Amino acid sequence: MSAALPVKRPLAAASFVMLGLALAAGVGLCFAAVRAAQDEILSAETGSGVELWARGGDAALGRFLPGRFGTTASVQAGLDRPVIRDGRGYAALYDVDGWDVLGGLTVTPGEGSGTTAPTWLLALVVLSSVALVQAARLWTARSARWRGAALAALALAAALGTATAWAHGRLVAATDARLARAGAALAAAGISPDGSLDGPGSVDGGAVARLTGLPLLLRQSDGAVGATTLLPATAAELAAPSSPPPPRVRVGSVPWALADHGPYRLVMTPLEHTRSPLAAVVAVALAGMLLAGLPATLVPLADTPRALRRNLRAWGFLAPATAHLAVFTLGPLAFGAWLSLHRWNLVDAAHPFVGLGNYAALASDRSFWRAMANTAVFTLHVPVAMAIALCFALLAHGRTKAFLAVRAALFLPSITSLVAIAMVWQWILNDDYGILNWLLGLVGLGPVRWLTSPSTALLSVMLLSTWMVVGYQMVIFQAGLAAIPRELYEAARIDGAGAWRRFRHVTLPGLRHTLFFVLVTSTIGSFQIFGAVYVMTEGGPLGATDVAVYHIYKEAWEFLRFGSAAAQSWVLFAVIFTVTWLHFRILERRAEGTAVSPRRVPPGHGVAR
Repeated sequence: MSAALPVKRPLAAASFVMLGLALAAGVGLCFAAVRAAQDEILSAETGSGVELWARGGDAALGRFLPGRFGTTASVQAGLDRPVIRDGRGYAALYDVDGWDVLGGLTVTPGEGSGTTAPTWLLALVVLSSVALVQAARLWTARSARWRGAALAALALAAALGTATAWAHGRLVAATDARLARAGAALAAAGISPDGSLDGPGSVDGGAVARLTGLPLLLRQSDGAVGATTLLPATAAELAAPSSPPPPRVRVGSVPWALADHGPYRLVMTPLEHTRSPLAAVVAVALAGMLLAGLPATLVPLADTPRALRRNLRAWGFLAPATAHLAVFTLGPLAFGAWLSLHRWNLVDAAHPFVGLGNYAALASDRSFWRAMANTAVFTLHVPVAMAIALCFALLAHGRTKAFLAVRAALFLPSITSLVAIAMVWQWILNDDYGILNWLLGLVGLGPVRWLTSPSTALLSVMLLSTWMVVGYQMVIFQAGLAAIPRELYEAARIDGAGAWRRFRHVTLPGLRHTLFFVLVTSTIGSFQIFGAVYVMTEGGPLGATDVAVYHIYKEAWEFLRFGSAAAQSWVLFAVIFTVTWLHFRILERRAEGTAVSPRRVPPGHGVAR
């Protein structure tokens, strides 16, 4: 035991270092979120200042930004829009028409208001603490020296949760400050609380939007919407509350902050929802806990310094592949799971948490389940393609130049560009000038609407996919045939087995694992069909070829509903996983049955033994 202590102490120190780095990264993210919100407010104030100066000069700026602005006759390059440099806002000053540049504007940040700390974010502390208590119990079961690392992990969770709550409170305050300063900009422009114009020029809704940099709606005396920069349905719900409105209103799970200034109602999505560091902090906390627990896993494997060096050397070789897997596989998977729990729409400024709402909505989404049904039907081409590929593999199993040329010709579609193949087949299957319909016309058969009829479109895509995968499957089958011992065939011939019996009792059992590999990989590939559908039919006609992956693509990139698309992706993953698991279970049962009672080749008639 004493020889192991020098090993465990460095590992415990490494655990503390990793926890410290995770804490620094989490707190840094919180400060970055608050700083981004402050820069957003400063940029809006700078843009408002440009509009105010064009309308009222330095006097209007003095009322809006007392002691916080400066004007210059010279203009820096690249100031066609407000920019933030060194914690200050810079912009070019234009005349009232917005054509001529008359100078430059510099705005310093203002003081923030108070903060709040909502208690629900402290759930991060509770959840992470529960997980780390379990980790601490496992660590202490090995050695009491890991209690310090467990306590440090608990402190990490508490610190990250507190920092996140602090950042959330600062962002809530920043939202209130943004609305208050937008109202100050309107007051500086000469709009009194009753909506009359006291300043120079005409101030309309467009000018109000430019002055504040916020969406707005003009409320009439009866509460109806006179003019707005929002979508009609959203504007109607935001205009409903009487003046003064509540500070927060939810419309379709999206929170909005409201403030009235005369007939104008200024609205914005609270910064705690658009700038919240919660997701990033949770990811950093989980990564820090995993990295902190990594040294603990080395303790049972490294009781001596030599064993520790050997394990660290092995982990060093694994580190690049592990990092690649974590960044490009596990990371996107985790982000996809996070998306599926939110209403993540590019049109909405906020992405509210909906829990399992996206999955519940799929239960009644008939179009998605129709796409899944089309995918299941499309998968039926897999056994047909495997049968054809196995026949080609048996027929072209020689080593002559003719057989090599045949195998190369059959394998060529597997390495050709899918887009090029799909475009050629689109021409072959064309209703009017397709070569396939031309050949059918030569034998007296009428033209077939291969890609434009709902009854044949999916079959046409299945035909293309079969033609593409046969060559690849044939090569795999030929590799499996080469691994079957020739002695088995000789013994079968001696026993009098014919070609069919040799195929049934020697070839198929010898190809059992190869057939399973091709079946599983081809099934997974068929569930992921996308390119051929995208190029040839675009899911039509009438949704006949709307398969799962193409449906998910449309949900994400056409309808911009990334949360729903992520949920559909996870449902598709569950289906593929279930199908693959069933394949494995069936293979294991057959393998067990073969091990108990192996199949024998029936002897022939009249053969000497």
